[in-house]
Amino acid sequence: RRCQMTILDDFYNQSILDHDHKYSPSGIYSQTPPTDYNGYLEFIRTLPINDTPEIFGLHDNANISFANNETNNLLASLLATGGGGSGSTTGGGLSRDAMIEEVASDILTRCPAPLDLENVMKEHPVRYEESMNTVLIQEVIRFNQLLEVMHASLNDVLKALKGLVVMSEDLEKLSNSLFNNQVPDMWAGKAYPSLKPLAAWTLDLLARVDFVQGWINDGIPPAFWISGFYFPQAFLTGTLQNYARKHVVSID
Repeated sequence: RRCQMTILDDFYNQSILDHDHKYSPSGIYSQTPPTDYNGYLEFIRTLPINDTPEIFGLHDNANISFANNETNNLLASLLATGGGGSGSTTGGGLSRDAMIEEVASDILTRCPAPLDLENVMKEHPVRYEESMNTVLIQEVIRFNQLLEVMHASLNDVLKALKGLVVMSEDLEKLSNSLFNNQVPDMWAGKAYPSLKPLAAWTLDLLARVDFVQGWINDGIPPAFWISGFYFPQAFLTGTLQNYARKHVVSID
């Protein structure tokens, strides 16, 4: 409602009664002087066929986002309609179910087990003089939540494909995402922000977990992969706290 009222405020105000009023910075959209019916039609024909973002108070880059969303929706629709049923075959000769089973099994095989949180808290206890331990524990908790969901959902979808359990709506969405090389929604809800397709996303996850596992095994690393953190803000805050406590200064 706030957005609608803000847009309408540009069109319903006292200044629109002026003959030279401009609705947009470029002046393409402006108030037309009084004329007859044909005059109004002719004025309308001079306007762009496709409305530009400026008439809605948006930046020109909004067109880029709109085009990207339209393309993604189109490609997603093509994938959804071209997937076929469980008996259809892919370009490699595998059936849809066989392809999903292969992808699920591959990810499940490579996906590491949840990290040993109890051991992490024992080896890297929370200490006042070392905030990085707190950051590590928080990272382990977040990654474990994702890994647990991945293991459980992949095992369930493999059982569903074999008819051992019911193919629920969530598992159906998961199988569709695996087939279309997209990150499933149930994983994305537990994961860090990412725009990568499923294959690249999986490799990225393995690299992130390996980074955390190396930290657990070898102690605080000499250099940090800041973009590999689940929550980089916590790392930055921990760094400030360590500096402030070491030099006895305020971080405010």
